[in-house]
Amino acid sequence: MAIKRSSKIDSTFSSSSMTDLVFLLLVFFVLATTLINPNNAVKLTLPSSSSTMGDPSSVSISVLSGPAGYSYIFNGNKSNPYIDANEMAVELNAYYENHMAESQKALIVSVHCEKDQTTVDALLAIIDMINDQNKAAGEIAPGVQRYKMVLATDKK
Repeated sequence: MAIKRSSKIDSTFSSSSMTDLVFLLLVFFVLATTLINPNNAVKLTLPSSSSTMGDPSSVSISVLSGPAGYSYIFNGNKSNPYIDANEMAVELNAYYENHMAESQKALIVSVHCEKDQTTVDALLAIIDMINDQNKAAGEIAPGVQRYKMVLATDKK
């Protein structure tokens, strides 16, 4: 006598319990994130200053193009533009002597250029002026580099 077993596998899936679980997790994370205050997460004490002068260890040179050629603006002083980069070396050296001579640290020169109109010639004039000033400072005190240059670009 042959006894037959019926072992049929039920292939249906009940997703009602999974939906309840996902809903409970969603409610938990929504409530947990609204209770966190970002101001209390990290305690920071930011520095403050009443000084109107910026960092004395850096200066800016802006290169502007005009109908007569390029002009160079030292530290945002638009009332006294320079036509030649070598003319600006006198003011750059005076600034170094007034602000950086005691510390013997290098002065960072940040060069700002107009995006589409500045050519390589204007930048090379500034680079040559900086190199000449560093060479002259190296002859007075060997191994001393007075100026370091940074080319400023637009933010992306």
